[in-house]
Amino acid sequence: MKKLIYFLIAFMFISAVPEIACAQSNDPFEQQTLKARDNTTKREKKINRKKSAEKEAPQAVAPAPKEQEPKVVKEQPKSSKEMTISNACEDTYEFEFISLIGSKGAQTVKLTAKITNHGMNKNVSVGRDFISYDCEGISHNSTYWGTTSTYDMITDVPVKYVVTIPGNIDHTKTKVMPVISFNIENCRIEMKNVPITWK
Repeated sequence: MKKLIYFLIAFMFISAVPEIACAQSNDPFEQQTLKARDNTTKREKKINRKKSAEKEAPQAVAPAPKEQEPKVVKEQPKSSKEMTISNACEDTYEFEFISLIGSKGAQTVKLTAKITNHGMNKNVSVGRDFISYDCEGISHNSTYWGTTSTYDMITDVPVKYVVTIPGNIDHTKTKVMPVISFNIENCRIEMKNVPITWK
């Protein structure tokens, strides 16, 4: 009888062993699959937690960029003392200002310019109807001797025109000649605010 009981116990034990063996499989592939599944589940949980935290956190709104106001460039007013030259016949007679030199002792100023005739060769009268005003409003015009000269002008060859403006000009008051005007033949040259270099 004891033997029968031992036999039954042994039989039951042997029958239970395969179930235990199946529960704890030693198959390495199956173990790796289970680990990978666990890791994936953990990763998904972590990602889901991060997403939910981002949704709950208030998002910082970037400030709108400030619009830059356009810079207003103010035009500088032109100086009233800026020299200007007008030439009624610049295509025929090219006029180039060189200098206006004043003599403090003589109280006169000497104008030097260069004139080029782009027309035919001919004798050209320069300085006729000469007129100028100093800063005191005193005129220095062609009633004085020596303002008109005649030059034998070859086409495109520059000729130097030099004239001493007559009359007493005060160097302490006159830094520029407000106007100097004269004819080259029948063409009017007019210079305004001509600076004087006093010597």
